[in-house]
Amino acid sequence: MISSPSQSSDASQGVSWTLPVARRPWPLELLDSETSAWSDLGADTLPSSAPAVNSQGQACAPAQNLTSLIAQLSRQLRSIEQTFIGALRDLAMRAQSVAGDNSARPPAANAPARQANGSNPYDGLIRRSAAQHDLDPALLTAVIRQESGFDASARSSAGAMGLMQLMPGTAKSLGVTDAYDPAQNVEGGAKMLRGLIDRYGGKLDLALAAYNAGSGAVDRYHGVPPYAETRRYVRAILDDYKASALRA
Repeated sequence: MISSPSQSSDASQGVSWTLPVARRPWPLELLDSETSAWSDLGADTLPSSAPAVNSQGQACAPAQNLTSLIAQLSRQLRSIEQTFIGALRDLAMRAQSVAGDNSARPPAANAPARQANGSNPYDGLIRRSAAQHDLDPALLTAVIRQESGFDASARSSAGAMGLMQLMPGTAKSLGVTDAYDPAQNVEGGAKMLRGLIDRYGGKLDLALAAYNAGSGAVDRYHGVPPYAETRRYVRAILDDYKASALRA
C-alpha cells in the first residue's frame, strides 16, 4: 500500500515533486506459518495457572485430586450402606418380636375393655400423690387408666394388684401394706414412677417401659424392649397423656 508521500525539491530549477514511498506489507504467510512468533514462546511464558505435568506430559495434581475424591466418596458410600443394612436388620428383628407377641407381663384382667375412656373417681387422690412426687397428674392418671381402668380391686393373672398394679414384692419394697387400698397403692405407684423417670433421665418412654416390663429389660435392650404388649402399653399412655394436654 502507498503511504504518505515524501517531498523533494530542486532548488536550482524551483521545481518540486512527490516521490512515492512503498512499504512492504506484513507477510501473509507468517500468519499461517507453523514457525510463527507464537511457536517461539518458551515454557516460562505459559500462564502461571497451567497444571503441572509429568514426563509424559500428563497433568498430575488434578488426577491425584480426582483419585482422592473418588476414594473418599467410596468410603462414605460404604459407611452409609452399612448403616442402612444395620437399620434394616434391626427393623426385621423388631418385626419378628412383635409378631411373636413376646410380652413380659400380661395386663390386668380385661382392664382395656373395662376402662378405655371411663371416668376417674380418684382425681383428688391422684393430684395429691402427683404433687408429693413432682409428677403431672395427667401422666399419673394415664398410667392408672392403662393399668387398671380405675378399678381398685383389679388383679392381673401375674398377681399385680390395685389401681397401679403393684406386684407383691414391689408393693412391699415401697412400703405398701395393703395394695388394694387406693391411697396406699397410688402413693406407692407414684413413688415408683418418679424413681424410674429420674433413673432414665426424664425419658418417659423408657420409664413407662420399665414400669411395665422391668428395668432389667430396658437396660438389656438399651431402650423400650421389643415386647408387643410393652410397646402398646407405652404408646397408649403417651397418647392418652398428650390428648389430656390438648384438652387442658
